[in-house]
Amino acid sequence: ICILAYMGVIAFNTQVSYAATPQQLKAVFIVNFVKLTEWPSNVAIFEVRVYKDPEFATLLTAMLAGKKVRGKDVKGTPQDDASLFANCHVIFLPKSVEGELGDVFGKIKDLGDTPANPAKLTIGETDSFIKAGGIITFVETAGAKIKFKVNLVPAKAKGLTISSKLLKLALEVVKQ
Repeated sequence: ICILAYMGVIAFNTQVSYAATPQQLKAVFIVNFVKLTEWPSNVAIFEVRVYKDPEFATLLTAMLAGKKVRGKDVKGTPQDDASLFANCHVIFLPKSVEGELGDVFGKIKDLGDTPANPAKLTIGETDSFIKAGGIITFVETAGAKIKFKVNLVPAKAKGLTISSKLLKLALEVVKQ
């Protein structure tokens, strides 16, 4: 009986140690968002910038190390200045910057979309993110599950095509 009880404790501890945190799940989602989005121009390397969240940037950078998406390298980088978002493809804006969304989206718009400054897939964590012009926002549901919503209006305006596979999984898809 003692051996069985001990094996049960080991099995439980093993399961707990492999449980993903919400931040780890979001990082995995971001990789899949990149995989399921088509950019209007050829991409040499996918640059993912994390705005004002060094802890998440470190996690995402570690998860992306050595990974390829569509045969291209992908790298994560922290960023504290929204006017320096040129040359990246994905921007993650955490909840903590919700009050800055208008300013950040203004700076992104000022950069324009050119081959030297590619279209940007913007990803956030608040309901106001979609209303402010963001493309994908995470939604935490009951039971701490991570879901997301998609806004196709800014995606289409930037020439980004979001896969129908991804759209089927979204809680909500804004089309107009």
